[in-house]
Amino acid sequence: MALIAVVDDSRLARTFTGTCLRKAGHEVVDIDPLSIFEVLKVLRENAVHLLVMDYLMPGCPGASLVRVIREDPDLKELPILVITAHRDEEIQDRLQRMGTLGFLHKPFDPQSLLDAVAPLLAPSA
Repeated sequence: MALIAVVDDSRLARTFTGTCLRKAGHEVVDIDPLSIFEVLKVLRENAVHLLVMDYLMPGCPGASLVRVIREDPDLKELPILVITAHRDEEIQDRLQRMGTLGFLHKPFDPQSLLDAVAPLLAPSA
């Protein structure tokens, strides 16, 4: 299956998300977002197939992380799924224009996560 990076400032959220993905057969890289540079370092060191990330993280703002990833030649094609409690369509539209490919609203159940992840891991037609 896929190697998926999970970035969230909440250890509980990372654990829940990672457990759901592992039960579905994926490998997971758990990243505590202490800084954007730390996240980038871990992403570069691992050949991840998908990034699942929280939007609101104190040391690593979601929009900034997306922007930096899209500007990085090695990571710019990495599919990104944003998890957020915000239902603000303006934020979602802006992140989509920046290159995120999916959104999942909190709270979510394991099946909703897997349903959101599946199309982002599917090979391009």
